[in-house]
Amino acid sequence: MHSKGFSLIELIVALTVALVLAAMTFQLFHQNERVIRDQTLITEMQQTARVVASQIADEVRMAGQGVPIYASTFDTTSSEAVAIIFGSSNTNRIDFRAGLSNVATAMNGGPADFTIGMSRSIAVASTVGFAVGKFVYISGAATSSTLAWVRAELTAVSSTTLTLIPRNTGTTDTAVHFVSAPTVSLEEAVSIYLSSGSVRRATASSITNAAAPVWSAANEIGKNFTALTFTYYDSAGTAVQPSSLSNRTVITRVDIQLSVVTANPLSNGSRPVYSLTLRTIPRNARLRFSP
Repeated sequence: MHSKGFSLIELIVALTVALVLAAMTFQLFHQNERVIRDQTLITEMQQTARVVASQIADEVRMAGQGVPIYASTFDTTSSEAVAIIFGSSNTNRIDFRAGLSNVATAMNGGPADFTIGMSRSIAVASTVGFAVGKFVYISGAATSSTLAWVRAELTAVSSTTLTLIPRNTGTTDTAVHFVSAPTVSLEEAVSIYLSSGSVRRATASSITNAAAPVWSAANEIGKNFTALTFTYYDSAGTAVQPSSLSNRTVITRVDIQLSVVTANPLSNGSRPVYSLTLRTIPRNARLRFSP
């Protein structure tokens, strides 16, 4: 009596077919995995570019926040103390004044006088956010038809009072008179630049020198960037270099271009580049310098 079963040849053929099918299935899954990984890298790259570009554009639009917006109309002299864009700005870096924390208060009382270099204390509605060593802008009506400002250093802060020393104003006068209670806003500054593939953001830790802040340690807001370019324009659309005060005081538009690569090479070994270009209008610069 003979038992039924598979011959050796049949077993070898079946095993071969199974191995071929398994190899094909593995290759299919591996290919799908590579496609998904590549697509994830590309998506992350594009998302990084969009998020960083959006943050930069939003902050540049706020340039000049808290700075006396009508200074250029009523000032008799140009001053670094109210220039929105700092002289350290260039094609790869933008440094600008912007009170992004919105720390501001109203001075209590009526008319007020300030003298450059002379300390005085003022009662205010709130001192939250103000600190010794910081600088503030005091701005308001100088007459019924003109505005004035004073930039002052805070030397003491209590719960209801700010003690300060005026350092700068927009005229050659040493004394400034406000016909009604002025407002007081904290001077702040922001720096955005590219360093070793990372887009970084810093804030000013000191603005004792009105033209050259001391910057705090920068935070990374995006990495794997290959380019970050700023182009500055006046109200006529002419490109200007922020190398002089006269040039910087007419800047009303900043174009931003950035490029980023994938965090790792794709399955074919390449690292694609994704670029974005944005046009930003610093709203306070537009208010200050529009005809």
